[in-house]
Amino acid sequence: MLATLALTGLLIGGQARAELQLRANGSMVYDTVSNLTWITDATLGGLRTQADAAQWADSLSFGGFDDWRLPAVLPVNGLSLQLDYSEDGSTDVGINNAGLNSELGHLYYGSLGNTAAGLANSGSFSGLVDPGNPIGPVFWTGTASQPGWGLAFFMGMGAQDELSADTLGVAWAVRVGDVAAVPEPGSVMLLLAGLAAVAGVVRRRSI
Repeated sequence: MLATLALTGLLIGGQARAELQLRANGSMVYDTVSNLTWITDATLGGLRTQADAAQWADSLSFGGFDDWRLPAVLPVNGLSLQLDYSEDGSTDVGINNAGLNSELGHLYYGSLGNTAAGLANSGSFSGLVDPGNPIGPVFWTGTASQPGWGLAFFMGMGAQDELSADTLGVAWAVRVGDVAAVPEPGSVMLLLAGLAAVAGVVRRRSI
């Protein structure tokens, strides 16, 4: 029975878990919807220009992984960045950019459940609040908007906007995929074989 429950947990456990899952003793957070793993300490990279922030993230080795990068923004219309301000997320500058195309926006609005009224929930993350600046801290994305400018996310108010690439913003690293151990196919087959053997023994005893 215990083996059966363990197998059931392997098969359906992902559906029962919350959207944000702690990993690596709390040093990372996995988002099951966006399939992104974030470093829990959002201030680990410090204040940097956009280019310096991108270089830091690209060269980072953390938790046994070296494929970190800055968060990205893909055009909300699927074609090209729209840099006009909007309040409904219909462009790439403004508030309520909650779609998966904006990795920081989705984290802020979708995963953490905040609104444009301000950051109310920072989850398990540290460094998302700047007591001295209600609209900050400002986090760099790796997305350039136009020459000399890049997109950044103002965490205190959930706003995505252009920022001069030479401005100092916070470097926060993210990577695609879960860092949790995934059972190897061979391990699953062994478990199934064990269950079959147990079922056979129980069947023989019941005859």
